[in-house]
Amino acid sequence: MMKLKTVAACLMAASCSLMAQPAMAEKVVRWAQQSDIPTLDPYAFASTPALAFQNHIYEGLVQWNEQLEMEGALATRWEQRDDTTLRFYLREGVRFHNGNDFNADDVVASIARVTHPDSGIRGNASSIKEAVKVDEYTVDIRLSSKSPIALNELSGILMMDKEWMEEHRALEPTSMSKGTEGYATNNTNGTGPFRLESRRRDAEMVLVKNADWWNGDQAQHNIDRIIYKPVSSDATRLAGILAGEFDLVSDVPLQDLPRLEKEKRVEVMVRPSLRVIFLSLNMADELNAGNVDGKNPLQDRRVREAMHMAIDREAIVKKIMRGMTDVANTFVAPAIAGFDAERGVELGYDPERAKALLAEAGYPKGFKLAFDCEQGYYLNAEQWCQAVQRYWARIGIDSSLNVHPRSVYSQIRDNGRTDVAVLGWANLPLYDAYSINQQLLHSRDGGIYGAFNIPRFKNDTIDRLIEQSNTELDQQVRADLMGEVLALAQQELPFLPLHFEPVAWATSDKLSITQNPDNVVRLWYASLN
Repeated sequence: MMKLKTVAACLMAASCSLMAQPAMAEKVVRWAQQSDIPTLDPYAFASTPALAFQNHIYEGLVQWNEQLEMEGALATRWEQRDDTTLRFYLREGVRFHNGNDFNADDVVASIARVTHPDSGIRGNASSIKEAVKVDEYTVDIRLSSKSPIALNELSGILMMDKEWMEEHRALEPTSMSKGTEGYATNNTNGTGPFRLESRRRDAEMVLVKNADWWNGDQAQHNIDRIIYKPVSSDATRLAGILAGEFDLVSDVPLQDLPRLEKEKRVEVMVRPSLRVIFLSLNMADELNAGNVDGKNPLQDRRVREAMHMAIDREAIVKKIMRGMTDVANTFVAPAIAGFDAERGVELGYDPERAKALLAEAGYPKGFKLAFDCEQGYYLNAEQWCQAVQRYWARIGIDSSLNVHPRSVYSQIRDNGRTDVAVLGWANLPLYDAYSINQQLLHSRDGGIYGAFNIPRFKNDTIDRLIEQSNTELDQQVRADLMGEVLALAQQELPFLPLHFEPVAWATSDKLSITQNPDNVVRLWYASLN
C-alpha cells in the first residue's frame, strides 16, 4: 500500500511538474520592409512585393518552387486538350481558411474575376479567356489563342473562394491604379500555408500558421507566426535588425551593408535581381508641364537620346548604388528569354553631345518637365531621382521633381499625370520577355495589351512582332521574335534604362531562407533555429 501511494505521489508530482512547464515557445518571424503591402486583394495590383506577400495566404493552380521550377499547387496535374484548352485536375480535400471546400467553382469565379476589365493584374492573365467546370474537381482553362506562356501566367493567378466573394460582394476586382477598394483589400480567405490574423494599415500585419494546410505534412517551414511591419525609416530598420527586433529586412539600404556585415548575429544577402529600373517618358501629344511651340519634345527620339546621354549612369551605380549592381543597357535581365546584350542601348554619358542633339531637335534652351518619383519602393530611388534631375539641368532641361508614397504615386504614374516616372520591371511571374513586350511595349488596346505602356508609345512593327510571338510555340523562333522587339524598342527609348536593382536582405542568424533573383520572400520554405 505504501509503495502504491509512493508511486502515485511520484506520478502526481511528475504531472504537476509537466503542467508547470511553459508551453513550447512560438516560432515567430518578424519581417520589416520600407513600405506597407498596399492591398491584400491578389487581383488589384501587379506588384512583386504585394503578390509575394499574398502568396503566403493564397495559392495558384501551379507555382514556382524554391528552385524556380514549375510544379503543381492546387492542381495535381494538367494536360493540353487542344491548342486553346488546358485541363486541370484539382487537388481534393483542400479547404479555405474559413473552412469552405476548394473546387472547380472557385477556379471559375477566380478566372472570371482576374480577367475582368477592372482587374489590376489583367495584363498578367493576357492569354486566359475563361474557365469552364468539367466536374467538381476538373476544370478547363480556355485561352484566347494558342499560347506558350499560359502556365507561367497561371502561376501568378491566386485562387479565391467563390462563396466568400459572394458573401462579401467581392466578385469583381479592385484596382490600385483606379483607386478602388473593397472587402478583399483588407481581408483574406486563401488556402495557403498562413492565414491573416490581423491587419493595421501602415502599421502591422500578422499571419499565423494554417494548421489545416493541405500540404502541412510536407511543410518545409517551422514558423508559427509572421509579424510584418512597414518601417519607412532606414535608420529604424537598421537599428531593429542590429538589436534583434527583426529577423528579416528585405530592402536594406545599400550604404548600411558594410556595417551589417560586421555583426556576427546578422546575415547579409546581396545578389543581382531580374528587375530593370527605368525612367518612363510621356510621349502623348500633351506634356503635363506644357508643350513647347505646340509640340511635346519627348516625341522626338533625338530628345529622348539626349536625355539618356545626359545621365551618368556609371556614377549613379558607383556612388548611389554602392557598386553593387550594373548599368542596364537592355530592357530585360540576362536570365530573361529574349535578352541580347549585343543589341542593347549604346548611348554612353556624353552631356555635350546631348546638348547638340537638343539643339538639333529645336530645343537649344531646353524645356520643362514634370518628374515624379516613388518613395520607399525602389532602392535609393530618391537619391538617384535627384541625381537625374541635376544631370538634366546641366543640359537645360528643367524637371520639377516630386516624391510620393506608393499609394499616391501609382495613380499619378499609371494615369499619365506626369512627364517622367520611375518604373521597375522584373518580368514576373512569367520569367519571360513576353511580360515587358505585352504590357509595356505594345500599344494600348484597352484590353490585354499595353496596360503599363505609360509613355503611350506606338510602333506598328513592334506590335506585329509581339502578337506573332504570342502564339509561336517553337521556343527558339519565339525567343528570336522577342529579341527583335526588344532591339527595336531599345533604339526608340520610350523608357530610359538605368540599372539592375540589387536584392539586398539582412536576416538574423536564427533564420534560414533562400534568396532568389526574383526578390520574392518565400517564408513557407524558411525555418527558424
